[in-house]
Amino acid sequence: MKSKILTFMMAIVAMSTVFVACSDDDKTEPEVLVKHTLTLDLPLNVQADTLIDAKAVFTNVNTKATYTLSKFEMKGKQFADTLTLPAGTYTIEVHGNVTYQLNGDTIKTPVKAVKENVHINQAPESSAIGNTTMALSTYNAQDGFVISEIFFTGTLTPKGKQYIDDQYIKIANNSDTVMYADGLAIAESDFLTVIKQDYKPDLMKQAMTVSALYVIPGSGKEHPVKPGEELVLAVNAKNHKEINSNSIDLSKADFEFYDKSSNPNISDDDNPNVPNLLSWTTSSATYFVMHNRGFKAYAIAKPQVDRETYTSKYLYTYSWVFTFNGKAYPMSDEANFLPNTWIIDAVNLSVASDYQWGVVAATLDAGWTHCGSVDHDKTRYGKAVVRKKTGNKWVDTNNSTNDFNADAKPTLFK
Repeated sequence: MKSKILTFMMAIVAMSTVFVACSDDDKTEPEVLVKHTLTLDLPLNVQADTLIDAKAVFTNVNTKATYTLSKFEMKGKQFADTLTLPAGTYTIEVHGNVTYQLNGDTIKTPVKAVKENVHINQAPESSAIGNTTMALSTYNAQDGFVISEIFFTGTLTPKGKQYIDDQYIKIANNSDTVMYADGLAIAESDFLTVIKQDYKPDLMKQAMTVSALYVIPGSGKEHPVKPGEELVLAVNAKNHKEINSNSIDLSKADFEFYDKSSNPNISDDDNPNVPNLLSWTTSSATYFVMHNRGFKAYAIAKPQVDRETYTSKYLYTYSWVFTFNGKAYPMSDEANFLPNTWIIDAVNLSVASDYQWGVVAATLDAGWTHCGSVDHDKTRYGKAVVRKKTGNKWVDTNNSTNDFNADAKPTLFK
């Protein structure tokens, strides 16, 4: 009996030893906290001098825990902030705004930066602080939208008369996520691609001079656009086939341009079933139509100010010398300007016989596209410029000569 009791007690002791050993083996290494500095370089494409509302989020790749910096201070020409966090591998995302001067105005534009697989460990010396440097770049929340088609030529009636009320623009979501079109602006250039002038002061590398700007309404998430989907913006959202059998039905467009005409004899049609674009500024005294020979540029942008601020403060007074029959005539004019840092996509239109220059910065569009090859080309009617696609993505190299099919069949024509 004693032998059995002794054997039982020895077994218990042995098991206890195993449990203690297992418990000792399961102990995790203590978490190592380290100090780390994040240094931010300002964007190279603007002469920014101030970083505001900046927030950096460090996300631990393994634990998904997040750590935040938001008190960046200027260090020479950079901005920096320091935090304490566990050693590990992180993804760092930064969002904020920078300000810079353009044409005497202070411009505010969003900036961002992302860096993955950043290894943050204890510095070699206990007193040292590790550092990661990231370069900020300008962007818009609507990055991913592109102009996918411009039908500016209009059609001919069965009697051979010009009909231009059926013009439209398509905007596409070229990203892999749902985008919201609220606040997205559509701009038409003030300058012509077929007439080059030496405008003073020259703002083209920093801004687009516009003759019209219309904005998609919404509070932020009212108009979702899925990846690969397009929005149709009709100059006049009605069934044009009822007027011109050679035309199309735009009565179900997503949005329409609408203006209150100052001429009582010429009014704009308003389809109550199609939301109106908000008219911020236009040079037309009646209603908006696109240049049907393709002499202008069009852009989409995200304004960073409200309508009143934009129309009253973002003004560009310019001068040039007009030469005719050997005589020089000093000229001047005024228009609104659109900072390039707000512009998401731009397309120059022209014709080969008269093309002289692109009227947006080459960084936005280094080329141009067309319908027809000469001025007043009668073959241009019923044609559009349509962005090329590779697989499920629209081609976007910021060169419309390469990115678009010229003289193409409009996609809404069957």
